[in-house]
Amino acid sequence: MQKNEKGFRRTSGRSGGGAEDRVSLLGLSLRTTIGVYPEERRVFRDLEADVRLSVDLRPAGRSDDLADTIDYASLAERLRAVAAAARFRLLEALAEALAAEALADPRVAAAEIALRKPGAVPGALAEVRIVRRRRGRAGA
Repeated sequence: MQKNEKGFRRTSGRSGGGAEDRVSLLGLSLRTTIGVYPEERRVFRDLEADVRLSVDLRPAGRSDDLADTIDYASLAERLRAVAAAARFRLLEALAEALAAEALADPRVAAAEIALRKPGAVPGALAEVRIVRRRRGRAGA
């Protein structure tokens, strides 16, 4: 194992390095039209999302520059725009669209999206959770 001058373990190349780093948006409110039944599709629904992105945060840690990381305010705006324009029947389909938007940033190795639909099931909170990885990466 190689270490740098400060004693931190060195990794070679981008693959594997920073793979455990995360940028998360928890409890993100989304407004969309979603549902299988006609009465659900006549109104906007409020959903809640947890978004966890696997991204190498070392460049931002070294530079202290927003350009070297995921701007979570911008990410939230983009995800809200996707949801607002969507007309899916299933949470699973919306989760796929949100993951695709997150993975559009080449720095994102994987996206975990959890969507919750309050009121969908009396006495319970319905949730769908997916994990999508960038194609072409080792272990993807």
